[in-house]
Amino acid sequence: MKKYPFFLFFVSAILGSFLSKTNIWWIGPVLSLSAAVLVFAKQDILISLSIFFMGLSFMLSPMTVPDGIHFITGRINQVSGNAVSLSDIKIHTSNGWIRGGSAYVLLSKTNYSQENPEISNLFMARIEKSDGKISAMDSFWTAWPGSFLDETMAWGTKVSNFIYDHFKRYVIAGADTLASVFLGRRDIPYDLKKMYTESGYAQIFAVSGANVWIIATITLIFISELVPMNYVKYPIVLAIIVFYGIITGFSIPTFRAVFTFGIYTIFKLLDRKQSLLNILGFVGLFEVLIDGSVIFDPSFQLSYSAVVGMITLIPMLPEFKPRYVSQAINATIAANIGIMPFLILDFGKVYVASLPFNALVVPVLMIILMEGGLIFSLYAILKISFLEVIVGSGISPFVKALDWLAYFTIRLPLSTVEIPSKMTVFWITFLMLSTLILVALLHQQGNPDKYRKSSIDDLLP
Repeated sequence: MKKYPFFLFFVSAILGSFLSKTNIWWIGPVLSLSAAVLVFAKQDILISLSIFFMGLSFMLSPMTVPDGIHFITGRINQVSGNAVSLSDIKIHTSNGWIRGGSAYVLLSKTNYSQENPEISNLFMARIEKSDGKISAMDSFWTAWPGSFLDETMAWGTKVSNFIYDHFKRYVIAGADTLASVFLGRRDIPYDLKKMYTESGYAQIFAVSGANVWIIATITLIFISELVPMNYVKYPIVLAIIVFYGIITGFSIPTFRAVFTFGIYTIFKLLDRKQSLLNILGFVGLFEVLIDGSVIFDPSFQLSYSAVVGMITLIPMLPEFKPRYVSQAINATIAANIGIMPFLILDFGKVYVASLPFNALVVPVLMIILMEGGLIFSLYAILKISFLEVIVGSGISPFVKALDWLAYFTIRLPLSTVEIPSKMTVFWITFLMLSTLILVALLHQQGNPDKYRKSSIDDLLP
């Protein structure tokens, strides 16, 4: 693991945050002190730093919102449908106010007697947490002096609303599906959301790293034909995905992906060798040290396990031509292998019937819808109506194909398989996956040329 020090530190930080939930306060200081002793004893620096980051993440991890009824305050950093995402959370307990991790809070209809919540508002509520969901029983929000970042995100929300209105006007059929896939909108019909969830395609409704990398990759391929210089094309692509992140609310998975691509861009501009596993580890370490409670977020678990699966397992899968189609299919297969333990842990079920479609059909449709949505948004912002009509009409058949695929899959045998004793099955599959990843990394060290050719370390040949 000496080739991937930041990934090793990242794993250590995750373990430290996990141990922090034991509430044994002295573990963190002991680990940090042990790391210092190892440094003075001139032991392996990677082992010493790994123990140090384990102890540091233990001490920095905030408390997750406990089950029951509590009073909380926080700042709204995202509004989506009937849910708000909060940061800077403070929880009132019998021991006074304590720092909490970021969380989503569901608002009831009775909370809308006042104006709708906005980004950067101060949020106060009496909440109840049950079965992992936090619901506001009574809530109140008020304007709070916003920073430049808050104003930028509020502007992004307005742009998102503008594009969504144009989707409904010019996309002949499936405007809600397209808005959910491209913009990450949650204010879509319940029946549509339920159909995608029960068919095993709910992940496409969450703006994630996959969305960002699709846009980055396809846009980079296109721009490379026009502007081959790295110092021009990579900053342009970075600006495009930053804009995309702003209009989609910069969800945590989106921020991860944009941050990762930003570091990747720096390496490309400096013409230095880069490893996505190391870059991912750096981003993950940064995130865990800021808010260790994020490791219990399904989004965090699924995002990182999917990317780790892709980076490590793609070289072990067979290739065929054309290469980009092979990469897309292999990436989907590897990502599905990576997330399998956490699907079992978080949802207690596996969507068997959707697996082949997720590997073969969904990646192609997602590429078309993401690039089509981006082009349509450009024409909408430029107010070129006749091109909106053309692109909207062209996208519609593919949106309907996605809807039909979900409708078809949900009616197949074994569309959903419930997993009994999910914790036992989780640990079995997690240990199997960890072993597979370790074998893949060892295999990569023994076959660097094959790994370099087959990996996604470079977006272009």
